[in-house]
Amino acid sequence: MLDALHRSYGDIVRVGPNEVSVANWRNIRTIYANTKTVVKNSAFYANATFVGKNNIFQMINPTEHAARRKLSSPPYAAQSVSRLDALIQKKAEDLAQRMVTEASASSTNTADAYKLCGLFSFETICKAAFAKDFEGSDGAEASLKLLLAMDGSAPTLIFDGVLPFLRPTGLGARLPGFIGDAYRCHQYWEQQSRIMVDHFLEKSSSDEKYLLSPIATGIDGFLGRGLNHEELVEEAMGYMFAGSGTTSSSLTYLLYALSLPENEYVQERLYGELNALPSGDISALRQHPYLNAVIKETFRRFPTIVSTLPRVLLEPMQLDEHLLPKDTVVGMQNWIHHRNPAVFPNPGRFEPERWLQSTEAMEASLTPFSIGRRNCIGQNLAWEELYLAVSAIMRAGLKLRLGPEMEDWEMEIEDRFNIAPRGHRLMLEVTRR
Repeated sequence: MLDALHRSYGDIVRVGPNEVSVANWRNIRTIYANTKTVVKNSAFYANATFVGKNNIFQMINPTEHAARRKLSSPPYAAQSVSRLDALIQKKAEDLAQRMVTEASASSTNTADAYKLCGLFSFETICKAAFAKDFEGSDGAEASLKLLLAMDGSAPTLIFDGVLPFLRPTGLGARLPGFIGDAYRCHQYWEQQSRIMVDHFLEKSSSDEKYLLSPIATGIDGFLGRGLNHEELVEEAMGYMFAGSGTTSSSLTYLLYALSLPENEYVQERLYGELNALPSGDISALRQHPYLNAVIKETFRRFPTIVSTLPRVLLEPMQLDEHLLPKDTVVGMQNWIHHRNPAVFPNPGRFEPERWLQSTEAMEASLTPFSIGRRNCIGQNLAWEELYLAVSAIMRAGLKLRLGPEMEDWEMEIEDRFNIAPRGHRLMLEVTRR
């Protein structure tokens, strides 16, 4: 809908009494890199909590956020993430093997890549953040149950904004139907998250490689103290939600794109070039032009966050020929500027080759992790997971084709903050080369 409005009325469209949508990529930095006179819109973000405490994603106060980010960020630095490579590599190889195993057990030789990509990213973040392993004969079943509970709880973020008493009173979980199901999912996810945090604090909190370690042991400069137990649980649930859903969505749609008949050449080129690289050379993956092109084109064509990310102006702001007054809500959507035909010709087509000779406008328009001080803290981890997962699948010699049972509507994007396929599955034929 917003895309159509911008096509009809231009780069700046009034979408509410005090809100505008902005399409011009040249305004991205003006809006999102400015933390002095632009802040997150509390009406959108304030209720995005999991146990009622502030978390690094939804904090409105720039000083509060800066302190939490400073405390949280060391393990997310590129050099620190590289210490997790062996862990991620193991999970990536598990993903490839699960695809083979599930397809072999199927009468149609298909595997549900949506589910398996979810397990890959979820188990990776649980191990990287909390030293949580899902091992043993029932490990995959336990992790899938928790993943489904987390995914099923997503609507509570909306319900909490409209009916904020449902969660703290416990009433939400006693309701029948869809609303009650969402709150019951949240209850189970919260219960298991508390168990993981407690186990981590008891066994591993001093190990610096884990993502939760700094906030479990350090001092928050804004609070002037360490985080209490509830604040740790809040951040832990945020790490799980943001750290698994976005990466799994990107990987799901990347594999979907590769499986389409018109993109078979992309899959074949990736297979040939990645298998020509030295085994275990992760730096070669990071620098590989075509692998980076495929990932960037996935980010562009299937942005994992398609919602408007609203900001509030603390001072008047000039955008193009418009002077927007103080207190205006402004926002942009990846979906719109990632599909600007002036920057990306044939925007509806999946063309990784466009990134082999990218322009400055293309690079500036691609914002899968946002920009500025409020950008995604976990982007280095996300890149590493995608590099290693795609490489593991290609090195395993797997050939992927879209399953014949899949219908076009099933891969239409459903906006649940993190995107998901409408059909909640991606059935791929998986064969060995």
